[in-house]
Amino acid sequence: MIKAPKFWYEKKLSIFSIVLLPLNLIWTSGGFLKSKLASKKRVGIPVIGVGSAIIGGSGKTPTVLFICDLLKKIGLKSHIVSRGYGGNYINTTRVNENKTHFEVGDEALMMSEYHPTWVARNRYLGCKQAENNGADIIVLDDGLQTTSIEKNFSIYVFDGIQQFGNRFLVPAGPLRENIDKAVSKCSIIFKINNEEMQAEFKDKFRVTAQYKLEDRHFLLEKKIVAFAGLGFNKKFFDQLMSYGFNVLKTIDYPDHHQYSVEDIYTLLDQANALDAHLLTTEKDHIRVPHEFKKSINFIKGKIVVDNEEELIEEFKKNID
Repeated sequence: MIKAPKFWYEKKLSIFSIVLLPLNLIWTSGGFLKSKLASKKRVGIPVIGVGSAIIGGSGKTPTVLFICDLLKKIGLKSHIVSRGYGGNYINTTRVNENKTHFEVGDEALMMSEYHPTWVARNRYLGCKQAENNGADIIVLDDGLQTTSIEKNFSIYVFDGIQQFGNRFLVPAGPLRENIDKAVSKCSIIFKINNEEMQAEFKDKFRVTAQYKLEDRHFLLEKKIVAFAGLGFNKKFFDQLMSYGFNVLKTIDYPDHHQYSVEDIYTLLDQANALDAHLLTTEKDHIRVPHEFKKSINFIKGKIVVDNEEELIEEFKKNID
């Protein structure tokens, strides 16, 4: 997988962004053609799209899980439909413990531990399978740019640490599409780790959310070497430090990195040299080779919001 370039998130305009700006036209043209050629289909049950304008790291996966938990509170059985990024399954399949991240992707495998999850290259077929297998409602993971399905409403996930990067489209920046265009598709904004008011969100229903790590992890007072292969690793490392973890070293890998045996030996050597413990994310731990899983520690996290009752009412209003 490709590691997000640092210049995507630099406040100062980078020469790399300037040089790559002409290539934005190719990305924009591809997105335009895809939207024009796609014919939207309607599923027999409600569909919620969850996504962002930005590539990787905005908090979509934990937001999807939070939404499914919330839907359960109002009596709805939700199924998640994902593209299974990083996996190699072509046919629509329900994810279970017998699948591997090589087959269905790390995110889908992790989400399936909490809620029924399907991977489908054809999202519509995935939604129909979920409908036929008892779902009351579908949560479309990373579904903001999905143009083939009619959605009841969509949710934009915004992370206040990552924000919008340099606000350029790929490859000059981290954006998949224009920010205003992406936000215009959404009824609800999940603002994670952020309380400021962005002009783009002024007319939307906003949820102030936080991504919180589990309390009192057994390694909290130990020496730590932290590693991650996420869309925005810095956020995870900074959060560990803010929680009081004694992080001696951080090691970056590209998003969805497939950890090899050699990678793990290297990580263990670096931790042993510092008399420290290795710590990573729940999603990264899924990609650790099986024989090393007991040697690698991970920490879980979840989304919490400050106005859950209001959000439930907003959900009901948009689903009906």
